[in-house]
Amino acid sequence: MLTCKEAEKMVMPYIDEELGEEELDEFLEHIEECSLCREELEIYYTVSVGLRQLDSGTGVYDIAGALEESMNLAWLKVRAVRLRRVICYAVGTLCATGVLTAMVLQLRIWWQAGLLG
Repeated sequence: MLTCKEAEKMVMPYIDEELGEEELDEFLEHIEECSLCREELEIYYTVSVGLRQLDSGTGVYDIAGALEESMNLAWLKVRAVRLRRVICYAVGTLCATGVLTAMVLQLRIWWQAGLLG
């Protein structure tokens, strides 16, 4: 679990979408639990997005809604990463089981044919 100080250092990288998968997961979990860090994220997000919109001449007036959407998309990314890991683990396990089964069956064939001592 992240400390507040660690989470505060991750606010701008989160806003700039620079966090890795593990960092993003830890950051989002901390933000859900810590209202102080959530408030800090909201402030930085509002200022950062507001400045970007002023620079580009476009404007979304629901910046809080944009933050919620950003966090929802980040959670989807985290869940996709978790799902990919589970699938990779399951496929690896199935492949290893298949190879082991094939080896045991081949040894049985060789034993029945009298090729093994």
